[in-house]
Amino acid sequence: MNQDSAYWKKSIRYTALSDIGLRRANNQDSYAIKIASNTRQWLDRGHLFLVADGMGAHVAGEVASHLAVETVVQSYFKRINESPPQALVQAVYDAHRIIKEKSRREDAYRDMGTTCDAFTMLPQGLLIAHVGDSRVYRVRDHVIEQLTFDHSLVWEVCMVTDLPFNQAPSYIPKNQITRSLGPTEKLVVDLEGPYPITVGDTFLACSDGLSGQVSDGEIGELLTVFPPETAAETLVNLANLRGGPDNITVVIAQATESSAATQEVDAELKIPFSSWVVLGTTIFFGIGAILGFILGNIPLSSLFAIITVFSVFFFLMLAKKSLFEGSPFLQTIQSGGKIPYTKTACAPSHEFVVTLSKILQELREATKGQQLSVNSNEANQYETKAVKAVEAQNMVVAIQNYALAINHLMRELKKSSSKKK
Repeated sequence: MNQDSAYWKKSIRYTALSDIGLRRANNQDSYAIKIASNTRQWLDRGHLFLVADGMGAHVAGEVASHLAVETVVQSYFKRINESPPQALVQAVYDAHRIIKEKSRREDAYRDMGTTCDAFTMLPQGLLIAHVGDSRVYRVRDHVIEQLTFDHSLVWEVCMVTDLPFNQAPSYIPKNQITRSLGPTEKLVVDLEGPYPITVGDTFLACSDGLSGQVSDGEIGELLTVFPPETAAETLVNLANLRGGPDNITVVIAQATESSAATQEVDAELKIPFSSWVVLGTTIFFGIGAILGFILGNIPLSSLFAIITVFSVFFFLMLAKKSLFEGSPFLQTIQSGGKIPYTKTACAPSHEFVVTLSKILQELREATKGQQLSVNSNEANQYETKAVKAVEAQNMVVAIQNYALAINHLMRELKKSSSKKK
């Protein structure tokens, strides 16, 4: 959990986790989180979150995804003269150009590429720049919504044939993407949003190592019952327990409060007391200059006039932020996005409780079969609480405790495996 006394930091809770999975030699996913360092930056640029899923032989995909997140972060915050939507989209184009140039210069990185999902949380709402089949979700009021369009052959066919995205013909390759940074010649970056942010909203950016193994509903249920840190661990574990065929990366941000937003904006844009002192001095010497001129004291009038001019200059310098820059919080961003692409109910369910229970039992059997030294006492306690919660029809507590039992056993398995090596 990351919090601070300043509103722009304590208004969110966020985390990130990346895992190599079970079948990959290296992790080609990358991610970045850039939290605004002060109120002005929060108003102008918000908090930035990124996930990139690299593609390419050897380490090429890893290089591409790293270049993507590094370039987008740097470019987005440097483009101070552009609006947030312009800066975000252009930052992704900058990453595309740099990846393409490196690919052309060095044979080892030939045709490397990466997906890129960058979202920024601003006072006006959530903006997303998106390329590829990594995804951004929003969970609100027991509904999980996919806010990005998969640039994949499956989704493109569904769009053309007007089929629901989850009813694509089975013969279409699911891992073939149609747009990425690097290989795509004429790249088009999707801009989604702004989506309004309310307290309790949870946003998830993830690579397809998660979305390919864990359903939207399951993702939503875990994000509903857990804080970001525990949700991230559980999601990664669940993807690995279902085979872990790819790298798994999740970035989660949750809006935790908003009551101080207007106060922070007002404080940032309020004309400081020092400016009013300078303004009072300006008025005093201005009146003195006029009286000196009327009374015929030209030297004194000239001196007061010069002081008045300098006072006006200092007043404008001190108060320019309030007088001329305005409040981005009060400005609107023209929507460049579309309605959410999918919606799935994700209220804590008995069905998911049964699923987690079965996974826990299978994990126990696998542990016994491999004769690994695993301390399962804590897992047993969680399971006992889960069973009681099911009897009481409390699905939230049941899901929490079954998931915590699974997480405990997974941590113990990793410890045991490390010792054997």
